[in-house]
Amino acid sequence: MDLNLTPAEEAFRQEIRSWFARNLPHEWKMAEIRKLSEDAAAAALRKWQLRLGEAGWLGLSWPKEYGGRGGTLMEQAIYLTEGHYADAPLPLDWVGLRLLGPTLMDVGTPELRARYLNRIVSGQMVWCQGFSEPNAGSDLAALQTRAVLDGDHYVVNGHKIWSTTAQYADWCMLLARTNPDVPKHKGITMFAVDMKSQGVTVRPIKQIGATSEFSEIFFDNVRIPRNNIIGGLDNGWGVAMRALTYERGLYTMINQAKYRTSWEEMVAYARQARRNGRPMIEDPRVRELLAQSYADIELMRLTNLRSLTRYQRGIPPAEESSLMKLHWSLAEQRLYDLGMTLGGPKALAMATSPRALYDGSWNTYYFQSRSVTIYGGTQDIQRNLIAERIYGLPR
Repeated sequence: MDLNLTPAEEAFRQEIRSWFARNLPHEWKMAEIRKLSEDAAAAALRKWQLRLGEAGWLGLSWPKEYGGRGGTLMEQAIYLTEGHYADAPLPLDWVGLRLLGPTLMDVGTPELRARYLNRIVSGQMVWCQGFSEPNAGSDLAALQTRAVLDGDHYVVNGHKIWSTTAQYADWCMLLARTNPDVPKHKGITMFAVDMKSQGVTVRPIKQIGATSEFSEIFFDNVRIPRNNIIGGLDNGWGVAMRALTYERGLYTMINQAKYRTSWEEMVAYARQARRNGRPMIEDPRVRELLAQSYADIELMRLTNLRSLTRYQRGIPPAEESSLMKLHWSLAEQRLYDLGMTLGGPKALAMATSPRALYDGSWNTYYFQSRSVTIYGGTQDIQRNLIAERIYGLPR
C-alpha cells in the first residue's frame, strides 16, 4: 500500500500552495477573521468566496459540464488540506458547495441545475439548511413544517432551528411535509426557498461561545413555486440522506488537518509550560492523552484515504460515513478537552483577547466541539446505523 502522493498530485499541491500565498490577503486569514464581528466576518468570507470562484477552486472536483474543473477527489482533498495550512477560511456557502450542489447533480432537474449550479460554483450564492425543528432533530422524519399545494405554488408554514449562517443566506434547502397521510418518512419533500420571500423571518441564536452561527427560521404562508422541488414530490427523505452523506464525507479531510495542527500546538505548549515545577510533557497522564489524540487523528487520516479510494472506484461510502462521523466527532471533543486541560485559565481567553492562546483557536474549537456529537446525526443515531447496517445487528 502506497500512501504517498503521485508526482502529478505533488505538483498540484505546489500549485495550490503557491496560489494561496499570492491570493490570500493577511486580513482574510482565519486568525484575523476570528477577531472580527460576525457581520464583518461574513462580509469578508463572501469576498473570499468570490475570489475562489473566479479562480475555479470552488468547483475543483465538480464535473466540467456543471462549471467545475473536473479534478479528482484526491486533488480536492489536497486543496482542502493546503487551504487549512495556509490559514485560509472556508467559503461562507458551505451548504451550497458541500450539500446542495452535489445533490442537484444527482437528482436535480435540468432547470434547477441550470438555475443554481453555476451561481454556486462561482461563489455568487449562500445557502442554508432548513432541516431540524424544535421537536424534530434526531428524529428528523417527525418534522411538522407543512407545504400545501395552491395552484402553481406550495404554501409553507412552520419553524426550523439550528440553521447554520441562515442570517446571511440567499436561499434555503427546506424539508417540509407534503403528505401527512403516509408513513412519516414518505411524505416529505425538499424545496429551494428564496430567503427574501415574504413570510420568512430569521432569528440568530446566541451560543455559548458568544457567536450566532445558528439561527431559527419561521415560515408564515411562504409561497414557493412548485418547480422548486428538489428530487421529486414526497421523496425528500431520500434526498436529504444523500445530501448528508456528502456532508460526512470528503470534507472531514479539513477536520483532520485542523486536529493535527492543534495537536502539534498542544505538544509544543506541554513542552514549555510547567506544572508543579516540571514541564507538563513529563506528566504521564498528559503524555497518555496526547498519544490517544494522535492515534485518533492518524486513524481518521487513514479512514479518509480509504473513503477516497472507494469514491474513486465508484463505491459510495454509504454507511461508512456514519462511522467517520462518529469517530471524528468524539476525537474532536477529546482533543479540545485536552487543550482546555493543558491551557487551564489561559485557555478560557477568546480570540478577541490579547491573552488568548494560539489566537483563541483552542477556545473557539472547544465550544464548537460541544455540538459535534449532535448535529448531522447524533452519536447515538450513528451507533445504531453502524450496528444495523455494517455489523448486521438487529434493530
